[in-house]
Amino acid sequence: MPDSTLSLSRLTTRSTLSIRAIRRAPLLAPEQVLSSPETGLQYRIERLIGQGGFGQVYLAKRLGKSWSVPQTVCVKVNTRIDAWLREAYVGNLLDGHPRAIRVYDTFPLIGFDGRALYCLVLEYARFGDLSAFLSRSGKGWPEATARREIAAVLDVLGKLHRGQTLHRDLTPLNVFVCENHQLKLGDFGIVRHQMDQRGIPARTMNRLTAPSEIIARAVRKWQARDDVYQVGQLLGMLIRGNARVRIHTHDVRTLT
Repeated sequence: MPDSTLSLSRLTTRSTLSIRAIRRAPLLAPEQVLSSPETGLQYRIERLIGQGGFGQVYLAKRLGKSWSVPQTVCVKVNTRIDAWLREAYVGNLLDGHPRAIRVYDTFPLIGFDGRALYCLVLEYARFGDLSAFLSRSGKGWPEATARREIAAVLDVLGKLHRGQTLHRDLTPLNVFVCENHQLKLGDFGIVRHQMDQRGIPARTMNRLTAPSEIIARAVRKWQARDDVYQVGQLLGMLIRGNARVRIHTHDVRTLT
């Protein structure tokens, strides 16, 4: 997960109205130590690095020894159990895929106000999300590199689709830039399982990358092809070096 507080606050994906992220009071505090009853590991919170519609993300350090969890991680804390369960499930489904953000640990805890909080310990993306990365660099990627990295993202997406699972949130905020500038897919909080190939109601989306037919509500269901369309948008953004500009449909077809 990224170090991208500003980008997460500017663009979130939660409804057809593209509601912006609401600034919330911190759910965790610097130096707070979280204990996982699931693995027995502890994590010391360092600072808030991002927040979106469903929760907040903190940079953290693993305490003690572990062969499977790196020392530097992210802790994503949710107030909603449904998003937590979905992301934990998909993280387990994709565990070991080299282009999916790893989920190392999952556990609930009691917050400062006595309510339940739901935590995910995630892989830390050194260069942040794609939106923040392109904003900092201001340069497009070579076409060969962009195609290679998008093909890797499509490989993760293909695994989800084979399991009848739709991501629905393939935006530059949910694709992360890791070591060697490799792209990894993450943030599975609004994934949905479809019972058949007819899709699911298109009530939640990001207007920047969603197909225009769905934005106009001419089409009522989100299908696997709409996830792929979003990936086409990402390819255009990579080549142009701009994560804020929507790529027109004919441009996406040319690029892919």
